[in-house]
Amino acid sequence: MYCFVVKKPFLPGVWGWIILIGLVVLDASLDFIFAEGKGLESPIWKPMANLLGVNNPILLTPFVLLTFFIVVKIVSFLEQKIEMVPNAEELVLTILVIVYAVFDLWLIMAYLFDFRLFKSHLYLIPLLIVIGIAYGWWAENKLKKK
Repeated sequence: MYCFVVKKPFLPGVWGWIILIGLVVLDASLDFIFAEGKGLESPIWKPMANLLGVNNPILLTPFVLLTFFIVVKIVSFLEQKIEMVPNAEELVLTILVIVYAVFDLWLIMAYLFDFRLFKSHLYLIPLLIVIGIAYGWWAENKLKKK
């Protein structure tokens, strides 16, 4: 019998990006199928969608991924310089993957099973922040002990 043991509290970079790409495509597909692209009307993506003339969320996925890439690079640079955390880029990417996966899970439950715990997806933001901070704190402590 095999026991699953976590050796590192983060995903390898390549796997993290592959999973994140899948989650972004899943999010865009769910938005296109169930919400007719209304996700592009969010305050974050609307200016970019208008600038590019994009009305299909799937066509915006490369720009979303580019934005995430820049955010991961900047935040991991700051994390490594300020907190002296080894493997900061993989850690930040893993936190983003976990938070985005929880968000996509909520979207699937809302669209497919009419799960309405929150009136709006904006109410989910504080919960996602808490999840990201909690995982980041746990993983950072685990990395610093090594």
